[in-house]
Amino acid sequence: MHQLRAEKQRKAPSESLTNTPEVSSGVEISDSNNATSSVPKIHRGPSACRGEVKQHIIAAARNEFVSQGYDHTTLRSIARAAGCDPALITYYFGTKQKLFRACMDLPLDPASEIIALLTPGPQGAATRLVDYILDLYEHTLTSDTLLALMRALITDTSTSQRFRTYIRSDVLEQISQFLAADPERARRLGEELEIVLSMLYGVVTMRYIIALEPLATMPRQHIHKSLTPLLQQRIDHIFTSLLPQ
Repeated sequence: MHQLRAEKQRKAPSESLTNTPEVSSGVEISDSNNATSSVPKIHRGPSACRGEVKQHIIAAARNEFVSQGYDHTTLRSIARAAGCDPALITYYFGTKQKLFRACMDLPLDPASEIIALLTPGPQGAATRLVDYILDLYEHTLTSDTLLALMRALITDTSTSQRFRTYIRSDVLEQISQFLAADPERARRLGEELEIVLSMLYGVVTMRYIIALEPLATMPRQHIHKSLTPLLQQRIDHIFTSLLPQ
C-alpha cells in the first residue's frame, strides 16, 4: 500500500509553486524577477490540498480567459498567473478546452435538472423553467464568465463544435430519450425542446450578456408575465401531442 502511494506521488507533477516561497492568504510574494503579485493561500509539496490547488488554477485561468480571450490564453500564460508548472495544469485538467469548461462553472448535468422540472407534468412547468434559468444566470454564471464563453463560441471553432455536440447529445437527446421511448417521438420531442431552450436562451442572452434595456433591469415578475405564457403554450403542445398520458 505504501509502495503504491509512493509511486502515485512520483507520477504526479510537483504541486509546489514555481519560484515562489510559501505564502498565506492575501500576502504579496515576489517571483524570480522581483515582481509582486497577490495570490490566494496555497501550500507547497505533497501536503498541498488538491482541491485548493485546482481552485487556485481555476481562479487564475478564469482571469486569463476573461481578460485575454480564449484564443490568446495559453496553458503557459495560465501557469504564469497561477505560479505553477504548466504540467500541473495538464495533470489536473488535460487540455485548455477542459480547463475552460471548468472555469465556466456550467451545470454538470443540465439534462437531469430539466427532466426533474418537467417530470411533475405540464402544469407550472414554464414557471419552473424560467425560475431555473434566471437563477442559473444570476447566481451561478457571472457576467464575465458568460462573456468569455460567448467569445469562445464565436471565435474558436473547436469550442463551438464541442458546445453544439454537448447541447445536442448531452442535453436534448438525453431529455428526449428519457421522456419518450419511441425513437421517432423522441426525435420530434428533441425538435420541440430545441425551440423551448432557444426561447429561454434568447431572453437570458439579451438580459445578462447584451444587457439590452429595458430587459436588462426588468423585474423578474415582468419577465414571467411576458415569457411564461408563451413558453407554457409550447410545453402544453409537447405534452399533448408527444407525451400523451
